[in-house]
Amino acid sequence: MPGPTQVEAIPRGLPGFVSLVGAGPGCPDLITVRGLRALERAEVILYDALLDPSFQDLFPASALVIAVGKRCGQASVLQSEIHQLLLLHARAGRRVVRLKGGDPLVFGRGGEEALALEAAGLPFEVVPGVSALLAGAAGAGFPLTHRAVSRRITVLEGHHLPETSAAWRDLAASGGTLAVYMGTRTLQALAGKLLEHGAAPNLPVALVEKAQCPGQTSTFSTLAHAAAGALQPATDGPGLVFIGESLHHRFHPTLESTHEPVAAVSGSAREAGAGGGRRQRRAG
Repeated sequence: MPGPTQVEAIPRGLPGFVSLVGAGPGCPDLITVRGLRALERAEVILYDALLDPSFQDLFPASALVIAVGKRCGQASVLQSEIHQLLLLHARAGRRVVRLKGGDPLVFGRGGEEALALEAAGLPFEVVPGVSALLAGAAGAGFPLTHRAVSRRITVLEGHHLPETSAAWRDLAASGGTLAVYMGTRTLQALAGKLLEHGAAPNLPVALVEKAQCPGQTSTFSTLAHAAAGALQPATDGPGLVFIGESLHHRFHPTLESTHEPVAAVSGSAREAGAGGGRRQRRAG
C-alpha cells in the first residue's frame, strides 16, 4: 500500500472534504450507517491498525488506501505525518476518510486531527463510533451502570496513571465503574494503588480483549488477585480493564440465529485466581 512518502506529488486543487469516522471496536458490522456511507464515497482512506482486515471489503476499489495505525512498541506513522496526509489530500479536492478504531474523540486523537483541519481552513466532519468502552462491557456481559449499584463511570488511560494520593483516594471511593483503556501493562500497579487507598480486595475486575471481535476473551478476577499479578492478558490484542460492583451483575447474551450463548461462538469467559494467573474456562 502507498505510504506517506509516496503521495507528495498530488497537485493542489479546490478543497475536498474529510470525514473522521469512528469504526467501532474493530469489526465491520459495528460501524454506523453514516460512517459506512462516508466510506462508500471515499477517494482516500487512512485507516488504523486495530481494525479487522475484513474492513477492507468495505473500501471502494478505486480508493487510495493508506495504513497509518499505531501499536504500542511497534514502528508507526507519526501523528504529524497523519495530519500532513489529511491536509494534502483534502487540498487536492479529494473526499478523505480517516477511519479510526472506536470513537474518534475517546483516546483516538480525533480532536488533534479536527483542530489541524480547522486551522487549515478545510471542511470536515466527525462521525462518532461505538467506543471500545461500550463494546467491551456488552461483549463480556456486564452493565457499566446498574441501579443502586453503579451510577458513575470513570475512564482512565492506562499509560499515564494518577500521580497524587488524593486522586487515588477519589478513585478508590468512587463507588462506580472504573474503565481503563490501554491498561494491561499497568494493571497490577493500578490494582495495588487502589487497594493501598482503600478499595475493597474483593472488588471485581474484568480484562476484556479484542472486544466484539473474533477471539474476544473476557477474564474475571478480583482487585486483590490483580494486584498480586494473577490477571494477565490472554491474547496480543487490545484490552480494556473494568473495575466495579456492576461486574457482579453479569449476563449471557445469545445469538439470534442459534439461540446459543455468544461466548460459545465469539469468545470465552475465564476466571483468574491467585494460583499463578491460572485461568479456567467457564460455561456460557
